[in-house]
Amino acid sequence: MKNLLFLIMLPVIMLFSCKEDDPEPAEKRGQIILDIKKQTKDSSGKIGVKPQYATVYVWNAENRNFDVDASGTDVYLGYALDNTSNSFKTSDYGAVGYRMDEKIEPGKYFIFVMLPKSSSRGSLANSYTYFEVKAGEALEMEKIFSHDIESEQTEAWDKNK
Repeated sequence: MKNLLFLIMLPVIMLFSCKEDDPEPAEKRGQIILDIKKQTKDSSGKIGVKPQYATVYVWNAENRNFDVDASGTDVYLGYALDNTSNSFKTSDYGAVGYRMDEKIEPGKYFIFVMLPKSSSRGSLANSYTYFEVKAGEALEMEKIFSHDIESEQTEAWDKNK
């Protein structure tokens, strides 16, 4: 009887026994936090800044050289021409809104930000750049479009910093 009780209790003891937890592994992914804004100009000529709704695409850029101009309107849909392989690549990450907050694998990336199509000045205006994300780190970025940017115009990433 003692042997039977022991055999029944053995799995229960093993199930509830304390085990020292292994430490959590360090976060291997990085993070990109992008805020999109656009300048405003009031009637007195004063320049302000406000959040701006936009579409954002991000591609892995390891061993790649993207060409926005040669991509044509396909880039508006998340396809960019890589000159290294002479082929179109689909974006790896994307967002629509005022902010992109995404955990991504460490590495080199290419980002393309586009304002929405509208009847006002700046429709489909865009900007792009390369950046690098490191493991366990958050990269904060900001793109501020000019108040007077023309429709479908490409603006340098660092303009308005």
